[in-house]
Amino acid sequence: MDLLRRMVEGYDEQKALEAIALTVKDYWQDVIRAEQNRLVLQEDVAGIETHGETPCAVVYIGSVKGLIPVYEFGIEQGNCVKNKDDLKDEEKLKNSYQFLRNMTGQKIAFMIKGHNKKDNVFMASRKEGIEWMRKRTEGELTVGNTIIAVVRKVLPKRIIADIGGMTAILSAPDYQHGWTDDLTELIQTGDHIMVKYLGFDKEKGVATISRKALIPDPWEKIELTEKSEYTSEIMGVRQGGCYFRVKTQNGYIDGFLNHPRHEQLSIGDKALIRIISIDKERHQIFGRYLRPLTKD
Repeated sequence: MDLLRRMVEGYDEQKALEAIALTVKDYWQDVIRAEQNRLVLQEDVAGIETHGETPCAVVYIGSVKGLIPVYEFGIEQGNCVKNKDDLKDEEKLKNSYQFLRNMTGQKIAFMIKGHNKKDNVFMASRKEGIEWMRKRTEGELTVGNTIIAVVRKVLPKRIIADIGGMTAILSAPDYQHGWTDDLTELIQTGDHIMVKYLGFDKEKGVATISRKALIPDPWEKIELTEKSEYTSEIMGVRQGGCYFRVKTQNGYIDGFLNHPRHEQLSIGDKALIRIISIDKERHQIFGRYLRPLTKD
């Protein structure tokens, strides 16, 4: 082996030793250090295993496996497993397993609660990790602060996100100025977005946040004029009419128009519209469809 090393052009003994050390790194030192100091770690959920009839999320620190029992996962939504006694409830167990499945592949925070070096496994709690983060966030965060939110779930009209261990809700009207038809087409789980912290509802246990509050309002300097014609994109189609979007010097502004007589519009259609009225106080524009435009 020594001869083979010397036969490698550019061989450096120190660099070789460093490379060898990386391949045989003792990850147990990281595990035990984190347990002793109650550190909050973050790793991806690698899978789900059942141990003693208890579903567990699987995480890894290097080559060391970690198990997070479902009752230590800190699932806040209703009718899910919150403690060991809830494992007897089949409906709660089913809902909780689905929650774990939805979290696979996502990065989660956790604290190590114990280990078994012989079996190369440690036990952990996401619930305690989230609680540790939440307490410190509550002590530092004030209304109006700008913070990073990590998207955990996306529904058509709202986003469920995490801000420092706190569950936060971002509704469609607070995502951007103008009409938002479907948030699932704009953002996905795991995305990071800058938001403004609006407050915390103690009864519901959730915070409210806004992305729109950090985006300049195009209505402050609107240069659109009535009886003028503009190219637009159809952003939403509803029973009573369609929402359209027009580009301005300060961003995009949305308006509303009745259904055309001879056209059936769809989201994404390009159209020439005529501005009928502009209400600056109520931030409303009413237009009329003129003709279709060629799609890109």
